[in-house]
This record gives sequence, C-alpha cells and structure tokens, in this order.
Amino acid sequence: MRILIVSDIHGSADALRAVEEEIEAADLILAAGDFTDFGGAEELAELIGLLGRGKAPIAAVPGNCDRAGARRLLEAEGLSADGRLLVAGGVLVAGAGGGSFRTGLTPYERTEEELDESIEAALNQAADHVAASPLVILTHTPPHGTDVDLRHGSHVGSRALRTILDEVAPVLWVSGHIHESRAVSREGATLLVNPGPLHEGWYAVAELGGRPGSYAVEAELRG
Repeated sequence: MRILIVSDIHGSADALRAVEEEIEAADLILAAGDFTDFGGAEELAELIGLLGRGKAPIAAVPGNCDRAGARRLLEAEGLSADGRLLVAGGVLVAGAGGGSFRTGLTPYERTEEELDESIEAALNQAADHVAASPLVILTHTPPHGTDVDLRHGSHVGSRALRTILDEVAPVLWVSGHIHESRAVSREGATLLVNPGPLHEGWYAVAELGGRPGSYAVEAELRG
C-alpha cells in the first residue's frame, strides 16, 4: 500500500496541485492538519476537493489553525479521525486534532487531558479490529521526546501522546505542526513521520505491507 502523507497545507491550493501525481498514485492519503491558515469551511472545501482528485481514501485531523467551520466540514465529509476511528483502505486510523495549548491565540488548542481523551476515544473504537488490520495514529501535535517534535533544539510535543505511543506502539504515527522538525524515525516498533509543511513543498510517501502480526512500513521525505 502506497500512502501519501501531508500536513500544514496552510491554505495553499497551489501546493496541492503540485503533488497531483502523488495524489493519483496513492492508495491512502493521511493529512495531519492545518489545512487552512485560520480559514473556515469554504477554504477547506477547495483544499479537500483537490486532495480528493484521485481514488484514494482520505483520513485527516484538523490542526490548531483550522477554525470551527473547517473542522465541522471535515467531520461532515467523513474524513475526520479527530477523536474517532476511521477504516480507510483496510487501515485503522485513530486520531487527535489540534495543537497543544500554548498561547490561546490559535483556533484549536487543546490541553494534555483533551489530547489524551481524544486519542483514547478513537483507540477504544479500534479495540475490536487491531489484530486484523494495521493501526495508524494520526495527530497534528507530535508525541514528546521524538525526532518529530524538535523546535530550536527542544522537544515541544505532547507528553500525553508520548504515553500513548509507548503503550500502544502503532505501526505508523503521523504528525505535523512543528514545521522545522520534518523527519522519519523509529521509536520501538513504530515509524514516526512528520512530512514537513506542504505549503513549502514538503511531503512524505510511505509503503505499508505485511500481514497481521508482522506489518512493515517504510517512508521517505520528499519535496
């Protein structure tokens, strides 16, 4: 399975048009939030229209810069994994949207408790499926203490999400938010990917294969 991974589009329709071939080649698209740059439903509609040009199912979470209208549309379109489980292309996607609470100046900031509750709600729905399908966790905020949450040399990710990472060990964890921390790395059995901001031309492509009990995934950064 070929997975296109994008994040932090920040309203750039041109950036999505630039990866049209990748969209068409994908079997699954994972989008880790900040579709808009403080935009609402109208802006989001254009962007998900471009992202959906191919045949691949889309699983997404909103980012801290996506306003309530954009978040509601993402849910209405059946694309949001924020606090819920999506089954997309035979993959289980459990998600938590929004950014860690810092300034209160962006539309969707969440406390550690809220992030924990959101991902736990999604994982509870996955309990009956995990043995038969690969589990992917999709968040805007990265887990703390990893290669995908470094900002100016300091780890700024969520400690609650780090606990989930250590306890659940999904085959793949996709996040965004920290633009300067684009990376592919491993933490135990989990491959972590921060594709970097698509509005600057960055994205990632992953290949997922194997069978229950022995799923394998590799990814590379592109752009």
